[in-house]
Amino acid sequence: MKPPSVDYSEKCPLYQSIQSFFSPSVAEDVMPPPKASRASVPLQALSVPGVELAIYHTASHLPDLWDELLPESQQIMSRAYLRAQEQAPAEGMEYTYLLFYKDKQAVGLAACQLMEFRTLRQIQSLQQTPEGNLRSRLWHLIKRAFASRLNFKLIICGATQFTGQHAFVFNSARLSPDGAMALLDEGLQCLARSLQAEGWRADGILIKDLEKESGRALHTLEEQGYAAFPFQPNMVLPLRPDWNTFDDYLEAMVSKYRVRARRAFKKGKGLVAREMDEESMRHHQDEIYNLYNEIAGRADFNMLSLPKGYFLALKQAMPRQFRVFGYYLEETLVGFCSTLSNGPELEAHFMGFKPQLNLNHQLYLNMLYDMIRIALEEEQVDKVVFSRTALEIKSSVGAEPLEMYCYVRHLNPILNFTLPGLVRWLEPKEEWQQRHPFGDS
Repeated sequence: MKPPSVDYSEKCPLYQSIQSFFSPSVAEDVMPPPKASRASVPLQALSVPGVELAIYHTASHLPDLWDELLPESQQIMSRAYLRAQEQAPAEGMEYTYLLFYKDKQAVGLAACQLMEFRTLRQIQSLQQTPEGNLRSRLWHLIKRAFASRLNFKLIICGATQFTGQHAFVFNSARLSPDGAMALLDEGLQCLARSLQAEGWRADGILIKDLEKESGRALHTLEEQGYAAFPFQPNMVLPLRPDWNTFDDYLEAMVSKYRVRARRAFKKGKGLVAREMDEESMRHHQDEIYNLYNEIAGRADFNMLSLPKGYFLALKQAMPRQFRVFGYYLEETLVGFCSTLSNGPELEAHFMGFKPQLNLNHQLYLNMLYDMIRIALEEEQVDKVVFSRTALEIKSSVGAEPLEMYCYVRHLNPILNFTLPGLVRWLEPKEEWQQRHPFGDS
């Protein structure tokens, strides 16, 4: 945008908002997120009497009571996982944590990630060559040109590495759901001001992956100016009580899906699947990273880019909960999948494989079946969380869509008004048909 001959920035808030919207935030703020000192963390009084907030910028400084507040199903928010992600951070990602106290007792916590959201880079479908008629191609090019100018510094409350509610935990005996959401918003606003004072100005806040059924608590966020956006659903496979083995699971399928599964097993016979220990992961670290990038680089939307050392760091931090399985063809590693045991759930984590081998060996489908086998026969959990993407093939193994919502708020009131329409215009769309392998439809 060409600068005007007269400086209107102090006289006209609307002009300042437009400038902020179209100017890459790196041009305004080149400071990285601040690092915490090793001094004790001061408490900040919030608007509710007796409630205070502590802000931590590294998981190694979190007190023991952080883990004590977590339920069994929140291993993704545990200090062990948080330290591992800091050891091998996603590209451009920093981390910060909020601890809420009421009458000097800890009553809640929130895990946040700090990043610059570069719209054209994250929405990878916009980078692809447009298809269709002249009108649709022109529309795609307009979107791409517009997106290239949209960069936002975001406070993300939640885990970009997983799908699901891994953003915050509050003590329901001490706080009502709507009271907890009001405190969460105030804490995030406090964090934004604290970061700005230290040289990192956030443009907006994203609270990630909440279930719409949470009711009144989510209306509280909407009253605070957040807009709710449904993105791709979380694909979850509930494991029935009478499925004690993988064969029980197969027998529950209708005939055509059982035939399809056995066809996939036959195509995958040339593959050898082995669980990888720490030494094996270190030996194959480059290959694992390249296989991960093969798949991550083809996604329509990619929120983050993992570093090479992420998988090894997580294995070292959580050796029992985090498992990686390598798939070998004639002793060559051609794919891998990973899982994280999260209380009653098995989280399907990142995977990678050589796409050119997928058709002949049904690599991806065999990985999905193997994770179900592990969940039933080894982990003995209640459900498998397959996350987003590849919705139709995941439904073909029995996963059901669970609608998740992200709550977004731009810290500029004028831009916050335009944000819902902008997100809906730019978000990738995926048309898919839900499959019902157990004949439940």
